[in-house]
Amino acid sequence: MKKLSISHVKFTIATITALSIAPFTNAQDIPNASFENWTGGNPISWNTTNMSVLFTQFTTVFQETNNPQSGTSCARLETVTHNIFLVGPVTLPGVLTLGVLNIDPVGQTASISGGTPFTGLPQALSGYFKYLPTAGDSCLLGFGLTKWNNGIRDTIGYSYLAVGTTTNSWTAFNVPLVYLIWETPDTMNIGLLSSNIADGLTHTGSKLWIDNLSLVYGNVSIEGITFPKELKIFADGDKHLLIVSPNFDKQKNVDMTVYTINGDLLIHQSALMLQEQISLNLNNLLPGTYIFRADIPGQNSISRKFSILY
Repeated sequence: MKKLSISHVKFTIATITALSIAPFTNAQDIPNASFENWTGGNPISWNTTNMSVLFTQFTTVFQETNNPQSGTSCARLETVTHNIFLVGPVTLPGVLTLGVLNIDPVGQTASISGGTPFTGLPQALSGYFKYLPTAGDSCLLGFGLTKWNNGIRDTIGYSYLAVGTTTNSWTAFNVPLVYLIWETPDTMNIGLLSSNIADGLTHTGSKLWIDNLSLVYGNVSIEGITFPKELKIFADGDKHLLIVSPNFDKQKNVDMTVYTINGDLLIHQSALMLQEQISLNLNNLLPGTYIFRADIPGQNSISRKFSILY
């Protein structure tokens, strides 16, 4: 009887940035970054190791509504082992990725391909986690940026964080991106794993909770909610600015406001906008979490959470 564990396959942190897809034309930030939206047992926009392996169903990623870091839900990842007929025990870690998981348990190979369109240059990936590892295990939190270049995908930058200690309460994490080349990417991928898949050991039962991912630009961290193509927001963290970048086909009046998390109005600015950027100065705001909102006549309001780190 053959024992097969995903921890023994060629599935390393390098595969998180080994993307092999066609180029994208539209950019966006982290989709469903707070894991509020789910369908069919999976968080929308994310791929997981919730899958059938040789007619045996593995469920490794769960929507957790009990005590999320904020909001109504978070993601819980768990390393699971099932005994498969004529194969033996098979172990899959809980995996969340913006790419596509390709796993061949018979050939003992695995890879991650794809990602989400992205053209920003963040300094780090941040978020909140809890972790209950089995003995000797560690979770992996990683992300990378790439660019399609004459049929070859160049790695713009990547980084990952391994955590092997028990973390019972929600704890902020920060994964600084290591840039290899200074060019604008076209793709981002994130990989979050409940177990170390490179140590050759089986770690059944390790659990990782993830919530409220965001990208850090200087001192300002913006929650990754996708925006309409005609209006994007990003941060100049070093200058404590929010940049509102429109792409309208005609002038529109945009009403921009910043609120505390409790709904207190702090900043209000209106402008007729076409394609010129508008900056909102955040220098008078204390470190904390705030809500940006944009109102455009005839359209739904757009809101986005951001945090000032220091």
